[in-house]
Amino acid sequence: MKITFLLHNAYTVGGTVRATTNLAAALATRHEVEIVSCHRTADRMPLAVADGVRTRALVDLRPTSRRTAVESADLRSPGTVCPHDSLHAGWTPPSRLGETRLAAYLRSTDADVVVATRPYLVCFLAQHGRTDYLRIGQEHAGRDAHGAVLLSDLDAATARLDAYVTLSQADERAHRAALRGMRTRVTSIPVCCPAPAAEPSTGASRIVLAGGRLTPMKRYDRLVDAFAKVAAVHPDWSLRIYGRGRERLRVRRRIEELGLHNNVLLMGARTPMEPEWAKGALAVVSSSVEPSGMSVVEAMSCGLPVVSTDCDHAPREIITHGEDGLLVPDHGPVEDALADALCRLIENEAERGRMAAAARRSSERFRPEHIAARYEALFTDLRPELDRRSWKAAVGPRRRTRLSTLGVVRLGQPVTAGCQVTPGGSLAFEVSADQLPPTGWELVLRHRNRNIAGTPRIRLEQPDTGGDGSVRAVLDKRHWELAEGDWDVFLQRAGGSRSRPVRAGLVETARLLDPAALRPTDEGGRTWIPYATEGGGLAVRTWLRPAHAEVSAVEVDDHAIRLTGSLHGRTARAHHYRFMARLRANGGHLIDAPCPVGPYGDFHITLPVDVVAELHPGGEVLWDLRLSAYGGPEIRLAMVTGDLVDRQDVCVFPAIRCAGPGGGLWLRPQLTRDHDLVLRTADAVLGGP
Repeated sequence: MKITFLLHNAYTVGGTVRATTNLAAALATRHEVEIVSCHRTADRMPLAVADGVRTRALVDLRPTSRRTAVESADLRSPGTVCPHDSLHAGWTPPSRLGETRLAAYLRSTDADVVVATRPYLVCFLAQHGRTDYLRIGQEHAGRDAHGAVLLSDLDAATARLDAYVTLSQADERAHRAALRGMRTRVTSIPVCCPAPAAEPSTGASRIVLAGGRLTPMKRYDRLVDAFAKVAAVHPDWSLRIYGRGRERLRVRRRIEELGLHNNVLLMGARTPMEPEWAKGALAVVSSSVEPSGMSVVEAMSCGLPVVSTDCDHAPREIITHGEDGLLVPDHGPVEDALADALCRLIENEAERGRMAAAARRSSERFRPEHIAARYEALFTDLRPELDRRSWKAAVGPRRRTRLSTLGVVRLGQPVTAGCQVTPGGSLAFEVSADQLPPTGWELVLRHRNRNIAGTPRIRLEQPDTGGDGSVRAVLDKRHWELAEGDWDVFLQRAGGSRSRPVRAGLVETARLLDPAALRPTDEGGRTWIPYATEGGGLAVRTWLRPAHAEVSAVEVDDHAIRLTGSLHGRTARAHHYRFMARLRANGGHLIDAPCPVGPYGDFHITLPVDVVAELHPGGEVLWDLRLSAYGGPEIRLAMVTGDLVDRQDVCVFPAIRCAGPGGGLWLRPQLTRDHDLVLRTADAVLGGP
């Protein structure tokens, strides 16, 4: 059986793309599967596509693509199908060119089943699809998410299809009621979630996680309000919100209004999410509507109990209250209910652990093989002859052949390597053996600053146990000392000189949040964080500071900036310190304040706002912040401990306005690219810093 999925843009990260690639991979173990993307906006899909899944893009929108004058004109001409879908107002709107190519594809395809994944594509499939293959629509947003005019177009199109699939039973009932009397089969099949490749959560962190696009229906505003109540009782717990969207600035403002910038972090989008879920102890959903529940299932698969509003539609069909998570009413004082449920699990480690184990077991019903079987049953029930064709054409799990992967290496193209931080902070790299010829290979780390000496080389070897077809290498933190900065990872034949780039596979950094990894040590600030570059390469960000002042909290009010942290390193804890702030422009020592240090290296600094305002030289300037000791090291204040390779957009501190000698003045603490803490001051006439 050949199955085609239609996506508007498979080269973005979103729930629909994630759900489709998961389902396509599951079906590809037995069928021929293709993902057709109406648009292409990147060189490669951000979500890995399984072996055996073909991909095709109809309109290439990359800046490097070549377009004829006719194509450019047709690309500028708007599409006409389903004009009320929000796609028409998006950054890749339907065009005459795209509709011409999609119609041609639907006329010529040899697929047995074509699945459309959003209203625009459902309408297009109903209008241009042939009747000799199954035409199936999917509802990923939920019926309540569509306006009345769009629903009218969608319902008319659905009546011309063979089936319409929702992701929850509640949404199925809503569509059945609206489509009563139509011949189209309406059914519900939940999203599928593969078993996580990352190690599951240990539950040891003090982090609550939330994931999903920053849209109004996710109600992150009430989640932030709820967490303010949690942080008041448990200030050592934090909330991480993953995703991007138009609500980001609004949520950020609410975080600042409540003074939660030390406890609530907006993490941006992460792909894949598995290694991030593994960092949490709890997951939370605050939505008013949750049509798919993808993030709920992903969190449970990684061993997190989920606290969720009992909203339409998916959470109540996924979570069993009191067994693998908690449901709170989606009406009344929701913030109080969410806060109480979170505090209940925060304060009861045994219950949290029991629910975590139950969550992993419960998530198994969403495994790809189960969901794929339900789709296969639907296909063959709608058209029984497909069953005979599917068994005749069924194939086993597809794997890349050794010949093709050897060809990739010989051409100098990247190979893919995973990287996991071990409990001691070392880095364990893993490469699938079928990417490499059977001779010796090694991984080489090169500092981006060519003047930095030292090039670590570690041999890739087959492990003594496991026999899983992979080769591994460990960069042992006990034996290597890496200069501070960014190191790119390359593959090189042992003893050779030519190297090939390494693409990032699964990168797991949860161990950097183990309590032991966060405590002050005698070796100072010595952190290694593997990460994927913007281009998809594998790299390691390192900090090497024998004497280090780690800032854990920054408090800002109208009177003072207060810094709390701890000293790391034997040399750091051997001195008494004073705090100083220097103008970065000329290095002048202008501000000096006491810095009390506790017996365990904890320090507290108070920087009066009026002192800064009095010494502000005018314009916009940066102040370097240091601890200074008589006869000892001068230490930069920084935030380098933990798992964040780039904190500048994540750790954002509030700005305050005060009076200065020349008028109004803005002050804001902020982090540099190296995670050093600095203070920016600017005249009010120049705008906020």
